[in-house]
Amino acid sequence: MEDVSPRWRKLLINLGWYLLLVAISMVLVYFSHSPRFGWLPWLVALGGGLWLIWLQLKVKPELADDHARLEGYLQQTRAYKMQLDQAIKSAAQPGQRPHLQQLAGQLDTWTDTIQDLVERIGKLSQDEIIRRDIKAVPAAIADLEARLGRETDPLIRTQLERTLANRRKQLASLDQLQNTVKRAEIQIESTLSLLGTIYSQILTGQSTSHVADTSRLSADVDEEVRLLQDQLEALREVKLGEE
Repeated sequence: MEDVSPRWRKLLINLGWYLLLVAISMVLVYFSHSPRFGWLPWLVALGGGLWLIWLQLKVKPELADDHARLEGYLQQTRAYKMQLDQAIKSAAQPGQRPHLQQLAGQLDTWTDTIQDLVERIGKLSQDEIIRRDIKAVPAAIADLEARLGRETDPLIRTQLERTLANRRKQLASLDQLQNTVKRAEIQIESTLSLLGTIYSQILTGQSTSHVADTSRLSADVDEEVRLLQDQLEALREVKLGEE
């Protein structure tokens, strides 16, 4: 199950338990030879089925918020891309077409990078191990510090200090991960604002009447794509809790 997402892995495990319970109830009814308990397998099947559906549909509020925010980024990106493509086609003059076609190709790379970045952020945000550790590690550190303050045995103190040091390293990694995700989201928001600016400029003809203006836009797009790809590479290097 290594390639199965945590959510579906949990569903498969719960489904296995569900089928086992149904099978056990059927075996018990069969060997009891009592028709009075004939309803038991049906009750287990119905109750267990509803429980499985509830587990699969249940979404934590913070996960729903994260998903909505990331989906909003994608929707804005796709909307800008579609409108920019139309604006470039309608604004293209014979002498400008090669430059605007180059710009359109850059926008393709730009939107693909945003999509990859959003998907990566989504995977990290939904990683159950990371979400658990973000909440559990600070509490574990506080507990270890309290135990260390009370402990007098030298050997146990040495073990506690080693464990505490490892926990602090884990917390530093978690903090770094969260900051990396925040920087990536801020970069996406910055990119979307620039996409809107480019769209406005193209609509008003501010950047399609001169080759120099189009070249400047191309340079801006290249720089923005580079910044996005830097953030994407930083997130790809994250190995905490996954892969």
